[in-house]
Amino acid sequence: MKKIISIFLALVFAVGCAIPSYAASGKSANGVSNVVRTIDGLIESLERLIRSKTENRKNYAPYTELCDIPETENGYVPQGFCISEDGESYIISYYHSEKASIIVFVNAETGESEKLFKLKAASGKDFTGHAGGIAQENGWLYICHGSKIYRVAFADIVNAENGGEITLSESVQTDVKCSYINSDGEYLYAGEFYTFDFDGAYDTETDHHVSLSLFERHYARCNAYKLSDFEAAFESGELIPEFAVTTPNRVQGFARLDNDNFVLSISYGRNNDSFMYVYDNVVSGEPDYELAYGEENVPVYHLSNSRRNSNLRQPPMLEGIDANGNSAIGIFESGAKKYSDSAFIVNSVCELF
Repeated sequence: MKKIISIFLALVFAVGCAIPSYAASGKSANGVSNVVRTIDGLIESLERLIRSKTENRKNYAPYTELCDIPETENGYVPQGFCISEDGESYIISYYHSEKASIIVFVNAETGESEKLFKLKAASGKDFTGHAGGIAQENGWLYICHGSKIYRVAFADIVNAENGGEITLSESVQTDVKCSYINSDGEYLYAGEFYTFDFDGAYDTETDHHVSLSLFERHYARCNAYKLSDFEAAFESGELIPEFAVTTPNRVQGFARLDNDNFVLSISYGRNNDSFMYVYDNVVSGEPDYELAYGEENVPVYHLSNSRRNSNLRQPPMLEGIDANGNSAIGIFESGAKKYSDSAFIVNSVCELF
């Protein structure tokens, strides 16, 4: 195995020296060729294979199991996670391979499941999307799927009976594939998951691809929308971010701490460890480039390796996270029946650092 790792490291170095850098600078971002993207993807796939065979399932960064994740025994797969605005509930979104997606409210003090709601599409049919992200802020519950952000009046949910239905009748279009969302009280963040796949299952728009340096490229983006803009956006259908950040591959969750640091949950695969990447407040400086939205220029910042201050290894299949002051709380999907053969199962809401 040491020989394989040595070959892998040599391949990474050789490819890095062989490919050109399309570094972003000034007021625009240059793209990344398909050849470079494919090479990056193959390297990442090889890295994941090696890691799945060699990783030690001990000595993870500290995490504290707070309570069980409900409904995994019934075939539901947890995806999105947030803490309610009053701090009294954990709110979890799930998908199911055969049934409607659901959201569940868990009492943050007792760990008991309080309410479960099935999601309905505006057409009246079951909503079966992944519901990859969820956030609650300013009287609204936001849920994302595909390139859309949906909202439901939070009072309607609080007053609804356990086991009832929630119809996702209001939505606004974004220009990112919303794999996750998060709110810090001022902004709603919506971002995308990317990893290389030959069938293009996790592709993002090519104008989201940017090279930071000879050895680092980003293929995904997270937009930050002002919450105060949402009322007009749901009426007009036009939603322009206040700023955006480029992100590394395999982002499953996003949060911004009270100290303004950014946190990403990184995972992919039932046999590969997850990571918590913590970044400095990158938006305090000059933007790395700008995006044009009509006549408006939106600043973009890189969540680059050079700006990362912590890299915390966690068990496989870490998903949605939310800030809890200057720490983070999140969930794993490994406890779902679908992933019962995972290398390391955590079926808990966890404080992660």
